[in-house]
Order: sequence, then C-alpha cells, then structure tokens
Amino acid sequence: MDSKIKLHKFSYDLPAMIDPSSKFLFFLHGMLSEFYGPNGIHPLYGAYDYYGIVRAFADREFIVVSEVRRRGINPYKYAGRVARQIRTLLSNNVSPEQITVAGFSKGGFIALYVAEKLKNPKVNFVVMAGFNNKADRFLGNYKKQIRSSSPFMQGRFLYIYNGPDIKCIVCQRAFELASDKITYSEIKIDNGLGHGLFYQPRDAWIEPVVEWINNKH
Repeated sequence: MDSKIKLHKFSYDLPAMIDPSSKFLFFLHGMLSEFYGPNGIHPLYGAYDYYGIVRAFADREFIVVSEVRRRGINPYKYAGRVARQIRTLLSNNVSPEQITVAGFSKGGFIALYVAEKLKNPKVNFVVMAGFNNKADRFLGNYKKQIRSSSPFMQGRFLYIYNGPDIKCIVCQRAFELASDKITYSEIKIDNGLGHGLFYQPRDAWIEPVVEWINNKH
C-alpha cells in the first residue's frame, strides 16, 4: 500500500477529502491513557498498546479517527466534538452504516453520550467493558448518564466484555432504558484476561467487533 495512503488511515482529524465509500471508525481509549499516555502501564494488565489497536482497525480498511485525549477530559463535551465530526461525514454523503464509534472503558462511556447527542439509529456503537463496578468513584457519573441520556440514545449497539471482568450492569441498564431507536447485541469472551483483554489488539476481540460492524442484519 502506498505510504501516503497509509498515513491517512489514522488521524486526529477527518481526511481533507472525504470518500463517501470509506468506512470510518472513531476509536475512544480508556482513562489510563489520559494519565499515562498511549503506552501507559497498568499494575494488573500491563502496557496499553494504543497505536497497535488503531493500526489493527486501519489494517482492516477503516479510516480511523482517534487521538490520545488530555487528562481529565469532560466526557460530555468530548462526545459533542465526536458528534460534530460524524455530522460532517453525513453531510458529505457518508452512509451512517459506514460509521462506527468504538470505545473502551471510559471511552465506552463517551460513546454512549455520542449516541445521545447524534440521535441517528443507523450509526454503529461498540462499547468495550464500558463500566466496572469496582470503579466506585465513577458510579455517580454513570448513573447520571442513565437518567439524563439513555432515553434519547439512538444507534446500533454492540456491548463486548470479558467473562472474568465485572459485568457492565450499569451500562446494560442504560440500554434497557433506551428508546426503541436502538438495536442491541452482546458478546462475552472467556479467556481469563478480564479488563486487560482490550489492552492489546488481540484477534479475540478485534475480529468479532469487525464482523459485527460489517454484518448489517
């Protein structure tokens, strides 16, 4: 593949020239990288491979829109930025079915806000281990998300998590309270890695996510 084309497969911004036939994926990492950078190290799960993950999606023919967020970013305001970028794609004749917002952990939380702001039932949303019951200090924010945003979310949703990880009870509650403008699928992976499953671009989760995105039925 031409090197110039390869560079455009991953960027913080939308391409200067938007090809309506392309598939776009907005990748939202977890909180670890806000504090410790793209290769931050967790004491239990090891190093996070942010660039490896975005490359894995780019190698599967997605135009990846992503960045390492600054520390303490406001999830609701950041979701507004993502929603505006998606509206730009839609205004350039990109089909909503060709747009995916994929978020891991805190990134999954942001993805839910994007769904509420965008209100498009055909855009894809992938939430990866979007909430952990051990994260008590964030529980209030998630409950606020349910009360204020869930009834207005729209989209096609996949929730994917690892069996040993604590199940996203609050996140699932958000889907239960959502309107009939959403469709919802769930994938559980049992390989003993817990939350750390999503720290590396492992085929165990990358492949099911890509297959789900490409399957429009």
